[in-house]
Amino acid sequence: MKRGLALAVTAAAALGGARVCRANGFLIYDLSGEAIGRASAVSASTDEPAAVWFNPAALAFMGPAASAGAVYVTAKSRFSPAGGGASTDSERGNFFLPTVFAAAPVSDRVAVGLGVYTAFGIGITWPNQWAGREAAIAASLQTLAVNPTVAVRLERRLSVAVGFDAVRGAVDFKNGLPALAGGQVELGGGTWGYSFNAALLVRPLPNRLQAALTYRRRVRLKFDGQADFDPTNPDFAPALPDQPGTATITLPDALTAGVMFRPREELLLEADLNYVLWSTYDEVDIAFQTAPAHVLRPDGHNAFTARLGGDYRVALPRAELHLRAGFIFDQQAIPSEGLGPGLPDGNRLDGTVGLGYTRGRFTGDLGYMLVYVLDADSTGGREGPVGTYHTIAQLVGLTLRARWP
Repeated sequence: MKRGLALAVTAAAALGGARVCRANGFLIYDLSGEAIGRASAVSASTDEPAAVWFNPAALAFMGPAASAGAVYVTAKSRFSPAGGGASTDSERGNFFLPTVFAAAPVSDRVAVGLGVYTAFGIGITWPNQWAGREAAIAASLQTLAVNPTVAVRLERRLSVAVGFDAVRGAVDFKNGLPALAGGQVELGGGTWGYSFNAALLVRPLPNRLQAALTYRRRVRLKFDGQADFDPTNPDFAPALPDQPGTATITLPDALTAGVMFRPREELLLEADLNYVLWSTYDEVDIAFQTAPAHVLRPDGHNAFTARLGGDYRVALPRAELHLRAGFIFDQQAIPSEGLGPGLPDGNRLDGTVGLGYTRGRFTGDLGYMLVYVLDADSTGGREGPVGTYHTIAQLVGLTLRARWP
């Protein structure tokens, strides 16, 4: 009987730890200072090297350029139990997501680009002894993508692009063991995944009216890692040895459509719509060397993000100043019955502002985003305690870039 109970504890730890997989929902789409200032409504009008990410088809209309920068993300969540009682705050998370992009034409019609960036880099940490410790104490997912791409200008109003994605993923999470065993389990692992992306840019009125369509295919990540068990009850130590484990996670497909309109020479407006197929999270297979295998069913659903942004250009002596602002509505991807502390997801309202300064071949862009996550109820208790999560995050992006003739 003791052996059966120990296996049950191991299985419970595996289930709790796997919830970090849901942290993939924190997709950081906003990978440049300019884009953040415009709510990342840039797919139909981007003219910076970060087009490798936002719309590589735009590279066919650009000259040689390179950029480097980072996005700083800070976030904090609060959980309020449904039955009343004291709320619990997560630790404030602080993350730096570096980006490097480069682009160059190789002929009159063909251009190449390369991006190295972190689009998934968020984690969350709760107090060690909080009510949801068996669901999550700490959870993080980080990725580093290498994305070479080729763009072809078919004619002055139309271009297409294709790219290859190599994604390195790493997960690390910590969960409390059930009270009978005490202590905690920490699991971590890494892997590579590969995919592709494609894009289209149509310019009925070049630089006045443009439209874009982009697609990034899902990435399958099969993690091989190690589970380190640390029960405080010594009776469980023999049955809870450290052991290898595997889990397969699929980053979702993402489609973006955008339309840019320039009503005046100095004013640019754009609306973008992202549609992310979070339904790739219908199930996650978890396997350990000696613990029972389990299939986690996250029940994520496809969700959209609506973006509206603007850029006003001010001419200065030998320079340009850009004033930017935008708004985002981001739909919740995780249903209430599956909501948990590893990803306290909810509908989001985001406001953005930004500045850009260009002098000669050099440009500096700074963007700020406030992310207000509407209160999200966890109702099913499947992923953790029943209650309400509230989250606020902020993003600051800084990008420096240079162009050549």
